[in-house]
This record gives sequence, C-alpha cells and structure tokens, in this order.
Amino acid sequence: MIPVSAEKMAEIDERARSEFGIKQSYLMERAGIAVAEAVLSAMDPSRMAGISVLCGTGNNGGDGFVAARHLKGRFQGDLLLFAPPEQKVRPGAALQNFKKTVSEGIAVNDLAAFLENPSDHLLVDALLGTGFSGAMTGLYADIAEKANLSGAEIYSVDVPSGLNATTGDVPGECFKARSTVTFGLPKTGFYSGKGPRMCGEIIVADIGFPKKLIEDFL
Repeated sequence: MIPVSAEKMAEIDERARSEFGIKQSYLMERAGIAVAEAVLSAMDPSRMAGISVLCGTGNNGGDGFVAARHLKGRFQGDLLLFAPPEQKVRPGAALQNFKKTVSEGIAVNDLAAFLENPSDHLLVDALLGTGFSGAMTGLYADIAEKANLSGAEIYSVDVPSGLNATTGDVPGECFKARSTVTFGLPKTGFYSGKGPRMCGEIIVADIGFPKKLIEDFL
C-alpha cells in the first residue's frame, strides 16, 4: 500500500463524508472496533493484569472511547479509561462516544491520574491523531514518558502520539508503540525519520473508506 501524508489522509476523510455521505460516527465506530480487535488478537490475557485506554479531546480520543467499550465486553481483567473532562471533548462524534462510554458503565478517570497507574497494564494510546505536529508537551508528554518507561505494551491509534505522521519527526516526547493500528492507508511518517522506531508493527485497518476514493490516492 502506498503511504500518504497527514494532509492527504484528511482529504480522504473529508471526501468520504462530503462526496460519499459516510458519517464520522460510522468511521469512528469502525476504527475503535479495529483497535479492540488488534489488542485482543495479540494479547495474552493470562499475563495481562489490565488494559488502560488513554483518550484525548479529539477524534483520536473518540476512537479510543469506542475501543474501550468493545474491550470492556470481551476482556476479563481490569479496564481503566483515562480522559479529559466531558466539557473539553470535541463536540460531534468524539463527544457522542464519550457519553455513550459513560452510559455503558465505564468510569472515566482524569488523565493526570494515569501517572499513578500500575505499569503492568497494556496501554492504548488515543491521545493525538495524524493532524498533530510540533512537540508534545505538558501532561501528554509526561504520560508518554511514563508509558515508555513502564515497559508496557503500547497500541497506538492511527499514529503514535508525538510522531509527525507526514515527516516522521519527533521533536518532543512520543509513545513507542508495539503496534500502530492505522486507518485507510499507512502514513509517510511511519517509514521516515523516527517513524519506524516509534510505530512498531503497522496494522492497516479497513474502516469503510470507499475503494474508489482510496484508489484516487494510490
């Protein structure tokens, strides 16, 4: 598969909605399910005390909320969800999935509380998506540093948070993933700069982008 820049992927996403009538909520549901499936197919439940899902405020966080819901029903260990407060989550599909997750009985812990979380949890990184550029700082940077030092297996949603999905640059902290579950097409930054070291195994999931639309970018 031919990798694309973050800008091209944003164009695919926009055209899927504007030209093909595909709702963001549908793509988000499919993305979250793909992440949950990747985690469940690779993990050894007998060695895993729990799963921690780290969600940001945008659509990447929305994917994480969906993943948490689907993991909850199929994983017998502890499932912990860390996210910003509801009022900071982006209105639209991300906020809808935040509310749906809460309504299904999953408690939302403040992101800062992750810094005290046991290190033997598998981690799902859904903090920042492909649109992020620059250096990850503040709480997110502290969380990435803690996660990497913990030795936990990390599954990143679409792109490891802190990695420039187009260039592969990492000017600050960045999650070092065991696997990156990306959507539609791989991103150019996965194969340049520090991308190969940060992405780990790259899993390209089909979340429902029309074949004709994807072919326009191949």
